[in-house]
Amino acid sequence: MAHPCPTVFALNTSQPVSTLTASSDGGRWFLLDAIKALGCLMIVLHHLSVYSPMFDRVLLSAPPQLAVLFNHGRLAVQAFLVVGGFLTAGQLLRAVPVQAQHLPLSFSVSGLLSKRFLRLATPLMAALTFTVIVTALVRPWFPHSSLSQPPSLWSMVVHMLLLQDLLGVQALSAGIWYVSIDFQLFAIALASVWLAGQLKRWQPQWKLRSLMLWLWFGLATMSLMWWNRQVNMDVEGLYFLGSYGLGMMAYRVRLSRITLKGWGIIFMLGFVAFWLEPRLRMALAWIIALLLAAWPHVAATPAGNAATRFLSRAVAHLAQQSYSIFLAHFAVSLMVSALWFYAAWQAPWINLLGMGLSVMLSLWVGDIVYRQVESQPPTWRRLIMWQATFAFCGLAVMAWTGFSSPL
Repeated sequence: MAHPCPTVFALNTSQPVSTLTASSDGGRWFLLDAIKALGCLMIVLHHLSVYSPMFDRVLLSAPPQLAVLFNHGRLAVQAFLVVGGFLTAGQLLRAVPVQAQHLPLSFSVSGLLSKRFLRLATPLMAALTFTVIVTALVRPWFPHSSLSQPPSLWSMVVHMLLLQDLLGVQALSAGIWYVSIDFQLFAIALASVWLAGQLKRWQPQWKLRSLMLWLWFGLATMSLMWWNRQVNMDVEGLYFLGSYGLGMMAYRVRLSRITLKGWGIIFMLGFVAFWLEPRLRMALAWIIALLLAAWPHVAATPAGNAATRFLSRAVAHLAQQSYSIFLAHFAVSLMVSALWFYAAWQAPWINLLGMGLSVMLSLWVGDIVYRQVESQPPTWRRLIMWQATFAFCGLAVMAWTGFSSPL
């Protein structure tokens, strides 16, 4: 899931881009919020279908179509990849003025990378602390394959650095591979801007922004045509760069006065990629990129009846907190699943009730993580505090596991 940015941008094909506030009073783009909100709910439900025994019992009397959550719920990741690329392109293009001859002195690769790492890793450490504790508490009476192994010193260190999947270490929570991928993709996009600046020094007649866009286009093309088709690369950002790049190009199309050309480029790129190897995930990313490029800006405005205002604000609220909900929901589903397992409730209807309770509690815990952690100013001091908390709880679980294990 791409990290929700605190602002969403108003895009107009013939006017300069203006920055909107994060308010739901017309400051957010409803389409972008709706994609993030729906994607967040789909991921929560997908993980319930994969990791919770409650879903297996619900399926006994549910329509077989409900199995789509298990088989295809992960496709929501494509939505976050495209949206992530869209927002990253907006951030980086705003940092480089249209007529800039060189990268501005204020453009700092290390500063932008550090800020991104802090925004991703700080709430991750808080959520992992919660997950490690919950996993340890339910392990004695919930013998289920969804439980991760107890933490070790090595696993805690690599999680702090967002390297667990690259180094082949089992994740301590479901879905957090995406956090590492998000950071890699942002780093690749940022490195492309830096490289464009170096090429501009070598060939002063080239336009800096054009160099950036050609590099993004080339990398996205390579990913769609080659890297994304290599199964062994699915822990690397390059594998997902095709969807991310489609989102970046969608943002650029909305800046252009000649949008038909941009739509044509996105259409042909997606068409050729799908022709080479039909993949449902690529088709979804392609469609979302076209929507973001072409859909008129409709603000999440409170105008209209009470139901419309409530829906707009609920969608904006869920979209804003989607990252925190994504990080916290697995521990919540473990708690509810363990309680239902211990109670030995078999009836499909009561397990459906348990799934609903898990979703609602996930939204509530995600709201707490957002307000207490994610929405706070990201600083190294705050990150180190949460890393220390995570390490302390991990060590306590290691000690308890060793103490309670039979000799």
